Amino acid sequence: MFEDATNFFQVNTAHAVDATNGLNGAINSPDPGMKLIAFVAVLLCAITIILIAYKLVFIRRDPVGITTRWIFLIVFAILTPLIYFISFGIGVEKSKPVEFCNSCHVMNSYVENLKDPDSEHIASLHYQYRWIADKQCYTCHSDYGLFGAAGAKYDGIMHILHYYVLGYPDELHIKGTYNNERCLFCHAPVISYQEIEEHEEYAEEIKSSEQSCFGMDCHVSPHPEEIKKIEASGRSQ
Repeated sequence: MFEDATNFFQVNTAHAVDATNGLNGAINSPDPGMKLIAFVAVLLCAITIILIAYKLVFIRRDPVGITTRWIFLIVFAILTPLIYFISFGIGVEKSKPVEFCNSCHVMNSYVENLKDPDSEHIASLHYQYRWIADKQCYTCHSDYGLFGAAGAKYDGIMHILHYYVLGYPDELHIKGTYNNERCLFCHAPVISYQEIEEHEEYAEEIKSSEQSCFGMDCHVSPHPEEIKKIEASGRSQ
């Protein structure tokens, strides 16, 4: 009887794990729209190559004719910029998942803590409980609004530059002051947030980011302090 009970719990635990993996897979599954956009980009590249090949092979003796002008107009004034912007959009979208951040080894300890079920830090809790469904790093490190994504990607390019060329410092710190609007976008409309006396008392300071949401008697830090220090290889001097 004990063996039957053990088997029962093992089977149900396996089903629970499968269900969780399935849920995570559904949350992080590729966007079908992105597949279509990527297909369009490849198709436009193929059309561009075909037009250039046609010019080089069949109308080499007509360097400035009407056909050549049309081909140059379509290739360089229409298709090339369009391919660039589509490719840029795909690149931005592909750089949003947590796995992309984890591709730099200086971020490995951050992501490990993020996925640690025993961690009580804010970033980990948001990840573990899916308070942010996916793209958790990007969501908390990019501003909302028209230029939020552009600003985040510019910062990301600078991170890559430091990672591969300039090196990085002894200890990682967020640039400037963290923008509380990133937190308030989700939390401010929630009744449980509004009912906390300190949130009402320091509303203006919190909104302007003068008062941090972390430290003192407020929330625990997003990431452990000890993981901010990184090994010596690749540091800037």
